[in-house]
Amino acid sequence: MNRLFQLAGVVLVLFGLAYLAFPRRVYHFGLESLRDMSSSSSEPSQWIVWTYRFIGGSLVVVGLSYLV
Repeated sequence: MNRLFQLAGVVLVLFGLAYLAFPRRVYHFGLESLRDMSSSSSEPSQWIVWTYRFIGGSLVVVGLSYLV
């Protein structure tokens, strides 16, 4: 079970780093429910980019807590 938690921690950290490093790419890749449908442009607004960065930071913190 310990190895499973470590693997989950590594996966969460990797996803979190992807959200932190490439929030615009992650925005275009998935999660339709987080997209701003009222905006006609394909670029995310600033608050959505910062929301993705917050999600990424949270995933990194949770993942690191699994590894410690």
